[in-house]
Amino acid sequence: MTQIDSQWLHDTLTDAAETLAKAIALIEEDPRKARGVLEHEIPELYAKLNYAVNTAEAGPNAINEMDHDELVAWPKDLPFGRAE
Repeated sequence: MTQIDSQWLHDTLTDAAETLAKAIALIEEDPRKARGVLEHEIPELYAKLNYAVNTAEAGPNAINEMDHDELVAWPKDLPFGRAE
């Protein structure tokens, strides 16, 4: 099993957490922004979480090893949302 780059994982999860905090703040500021949050911030949040998982082992060098779609795709090892 490959070692996880814990600092990189921390940094990428922090980035995702900031996006989530922004989404929450937008809704708290004005509940009418909920649709926009669902259409913009939530897809961005998923992409950042996927990026965190997909690059956890390779760290920052993953950007040189994987194409963009692979970086932000649903992680292959996570079973959520897949028919078995």
